[in-house]
Amino acid sequence: MTITGSGRAFALAVLFAVGGTSATAAPYLLVSGRWDNTLVVIDLAKAIEPANDGTPNAIVNRVRVTPDLAPNTPASGQPVNVVLSPDKRFAYIVNHSGAVTTKAAADFQHGHAGTITVVNVAKALDPANNMTLNAVEAIIPTGNFGPVGFAITADGKYALVSGSEGDGDEDGGRVITVIDLTARKALHNLELAWGKPGFACPPKPIAHAGPHQSFGCYTDTNGVVISPKNGGVAFTANGGTDDVSVIDVTKILANAPGAELARIPVGTGPWGIAVSPDGAWVATANRESARADAEGNHVSLISVDKAVTGAKDAEAARLMVGTNNPSAASRPFGVAFTPDGKTLLVSNFRANNLSFVDVERALAGGLGAEVARLPLATTDKRPSRPRGIAITPDGKYAAITGAPRGEPNSGMLWVVDIAQRKVMGRVSGVGNETYLLALLP
Repeated sequence: MTITGSGRAFALAVLFAVGGTSATAAPYLLVSGRWDNTLVVIDLAKAIEPANDGTPNAIVNRVRVTPDLAPNTPASGQPVNVVLSPDKRFAYIVNHSGAVTTKAAADFQHGHAGTITVVNVAKALDPANNMTLNAVEAIIPTGNFGPVGFAITADGKYALVSGSEGDGDEDGGRVITVIDLTARKALHNLELAWGKPGFACPPKPIAHAGPHQSFGCYTDTNGVVISPKNGGVAFTANGGTDDVSVIDVTKILANAPGAELARIPVGTGPWGIAVSPDGAWVATANRESARADAEGNHVSLISVDKAVTGAKDAEAARLMVGTNNPSAASRPFGVAFTPDGKTLLVSNFRANNLSFVDVERALAGGLGAEVARLPLATTDKRPSRPRGIAITPDGKYAAITGAPRGEPNSGMLWVVDIAQRKVMGRVSGVGNETYLLALLP
């Protein structure tokens, strides 16, 4: 696709705005396309236009994120996470299955060597690069397997990426890898402590797939976030050991001993994780057990200050979301704080809804902390299966990804007015089983 005349002038203006250190372009969503192996760019303003509801009209671009392994042999990639650099010039795409073939990933989606694709944001916005690799600047092997979580240090120089799986198995991951973003290479791993499942670790044999009773030794870490408090503290959602690791960022970067400071139990294997705007609280979406065929229905709020000391009461609150039935699984997936820190949004995969949690009430331990639930509906009557959440800097809108795995371009995105607790628009064609996303600027 080419742009001429005034269209090209507009495009160049947008690209120039994004290319600087303070992006001024209109809000865009950068969404992981997972099984489509793409990064999907969505114009937020178009997404809430009533005429575009339920259509792909708000999609600006789809760019590829991993190259072909050979002619007519595309890599799987499985992009599941998108994180922007502090200056917004680059998007880092976490590829869960890296450079294996699509057949290998389809046969078993776990246990593959991961990669990070470095995408030039300005090029990703240019329609001339639609369905090409032109926006890709580099691909970084993580050196671990099945990566998901990715957190960038405050100075933008390094990133921490989780290895959620083992080599060829869904169980077996217990490393956090340090990535040098300037050199664009993996430096070293922090090996996390064993879990305490009640039997000797590691298990023999290691379970190929979950749920399985032999899980519990390996952390199988999912999301990763960094709080600026206490000089920088990272938190990891450990789906295999039902807890959260507390990591000294300075020590992990220096590859120094004692980087893992503590382990905070949260009940059921967490997946999504978020840090509050002031850095004081960490929220986890406690998704499912790796050992038993059981999904969760609660979220946790953890005090950063207490977690650093390993205090037993570091988990300040644990509350049910998405359902009123304690025995029903809502499967919380993603969590995100509003910019004022007062509300926590939770995507409930099994319940097909979005929870609004009053953080102050939750920390006070009173009833009614989940102040509202918003059902999310697809245009074709499929379950919505919400996952990733991104919130605009003004706190007005939240974007939520979802829809089950299906055909190419079968994913959906909802834009929700947070104050009104109302769906303002739905975008179709957003990847296939889309996971996490980022907001630009």
